[in-house]
Amino acid sequence: MGLLDGLGRHLAGAFAPLFDAATLHRVGPDGVADEPVRARLDGAREASEAPGLPGRVVRAIVLTPGSPPNPDDEITLAGIRHRIVAVETDPAGSHAIIQGRPL
Repeated sequence: MGLLDGLGRHLAGAFAPLFDAATLHRVGPDGVADEPVRARLDGAREASEAPGLPGRVVRAIVLTPGSPPNPDDEITLAGIRHRIVAVETDPAGSHAIIQGRPL
């Protein structure tokens, strides 16, 4: 058992009250499964256009008591659904920093 095993779950639980409710839409072989998560918008910026996607990119911190999101997933933050385009994970497994584009 490593030093970081289980630490992420405890850190995510401690910081959860500081984050807003969000919904992670996980894409899997059986379709899309919605999972409640805690997240916080960390900023937005204009980015180059991609086919079918607007030019705005948001950055958010998502608490991940389970497995982190991946770029196939989507997330609803503050009532706006975003397609995840990049994910950075924390070594302890407490959170992920995502970049997403509003749909």
